Amino acid sequence: MLKHSTTKELVFIALMAASLFIVNFITGAGLVAITGIPLSNMFINSLFLALWVFLMVKIIPKFWSLTLMLLVYSILSVPTFIGGAPGFWLKVPIVTFAGFLGDIFLYFTKYKSWAIFIAYYILTTATLLTFTFALLKLGIPAADKILPIVHWLILAICLIGTIGLVLGIFIHSRIKNKRIIQQITS
Repeated sequence: MLKHSTTKELVFIALMAASLFIVNFITGAGLVAITGIPLSNMFINSLFLALWVFLMVKIIPKFWSLTLMLLVYSILSVPTFIGGAPGFWLKVPIVTFAGFLGDIFLYFTKYKSWAIFIAYYILTTATLLTFTFALLKLGIPAADKILPIVHWLILAICLIGTIGLVLGIFIHSRIKNKRIIQQITS
């Protein structure tokens, strides 16, 4: 049975999404501006996304928590270079659906730590493939630069994300017994 989220949990999800947006905006937007390649920010953003995904799932292991975090994150990213060109509103359903796929996998694996790794790989692969397809179909400038290297991008993003997930294990082991975390989950 699905558990309902408390107000504290919903506020935490929104704060996680907003903080992920701020970190990715500062680091990722610069990379897109320098390279001129859409989605190149996913290299640095994948590290932070993986870290945030791990912490979110370990602190609030409930169905929809990952989807809600990525929904808020994608809405915040619409006017920015995160996930493609500014104003690319399709990033909201693409990222939210990828989060939903991750939530489904995590729900059936009972939110185990190893499952977070696979869920992350699922959601980043689904996001990158869907973004690439959408950018090509819409004729976004420079999108054709992604197609020949998309398989390498997926591999690189998953490897970089693994570093973020391992950092998440370390950070979560340090904070899981902190009073603030206990208050959020109580």
